Amino acid sequence: TRGAGRNARQIRMKNVLYSYNLGDAIRGKLVKDPWVGTEADVDFSQFDPDSMDTDARKLQLAAFFHERAKNALKEYALENNKTIVKPVMLVVAKNIDHSKELLALINSDDFRAGEFKGKVIEINTGLRAEESDENIEKLISLEHPDNPVEIVIHVNMLKEGWDVTNVYTIVPLRQSATAILTEQTIGRGLRLPYGERTGVALVDRLVLVAHEQYASIV
Repeated sequence: TRGAGRNARQIRMKNVLYSYNLGDAIRGKLVKDPWVGTEADVDFSQFDPDSMDTDARKLQLAAFFHERAKNALKEYALENNKTIVKPVMLVVAKNIDHSKELLALINSDDFRAGEFKGKVIEINTGLRAEESDENIEKLISLEHPDNPVEIVIHVNMLKEGWDVTNVYTIVPLRQSATAILTEQTIGRGLRLPYGERTGVALVDRLVLVAHEQYASIV
């Protein structure tokens, strides 16, 4: 990809013998089905993108999709004698200061009456060594049923090389520099926890919360 933002364009590579892109994988039903989730009759592009009030509203919406996925996964597992999968929400912050503000918001009593206190971690380069090590350990074991983490906030650190199967909601609160970075972020949530699609829409669905750039990719 060359350029940035709306002006980014794909450069066709030479000497490519075979190409199987994100769209091919989605159409082939080899990954989750990505959906853009928003509120009915709400145009988030009209809100101030730099306002924490806007972020808080998007996070409240994301929490709704997260809980819906959690209920669907539990119901599917119980009905089909499968292991219950804990869904995870991935939040993409603008910068380290923004990440810390989001962490404080989600950990507060003002956000869904403290429902996610102690269930959110922050991944960025500004953490102390011991804090970073602890969060990385939680990140690695994110799929384990004993891991309490349900929300991961990161600042441009999980674009590639990090693959878990239980990301079900992505909340992009920053602009991606290029189309390929947007695709990489979407890709963090596309793996299937049961290895194949189940035929249950909410179990097979990744929700991307209200973001024009991500919507255009989908």
